[in-house]
Amino acid sequence: MRMYITLSFKGFGQNRDAVEQLCSLVQRAGWEDFCFLRDAENYQKTFDSPQALMSRSREEITKSDALLLDMTEGPTGRAIEAGIAYALGKKVIVIMKNGTVIKDTVRGIADAVVEYNFIEDIISPLNKLLKQWA
Repeated sequence: MRMYITLSFKGFGQNRDAVEQLCSLVQRAGWEDFCFLRDAENYQKTFDSPQALMSRSREEITKSDALLLDMTEGPTGRAIEAGIAYALGKKVIVIMKNGTVIKDTVRGIADAVVEYNFIEDIISPLNKLLKQWA
């Protein structure tokens, strides 16, 4: 099953290590990973218009089975992708560091909320979700 991973754009690859780590953890949990920031944008702004960006994002979400959104740093512009996934009937998985507070609206669209102490802690819950939903 394919997981669409959404993260905020932070400069030109400033969060590349965090992106690569999260994608690796998703793979280790057994999912096929797709990260828009890495795979469509190549860690840079590549779209001429916001409409083109969101159209491509919707296209990739449509091809995916689930969307992963890390809410540890709070809501971002990428949270709109979670809304698209929800509207398309895709599974939405929210991950967040223990102690993070999220709004009920985020919980309302989430099929699963995974809290972690260390980011590596997400592997087992993601693997269980994969087995449950496959």
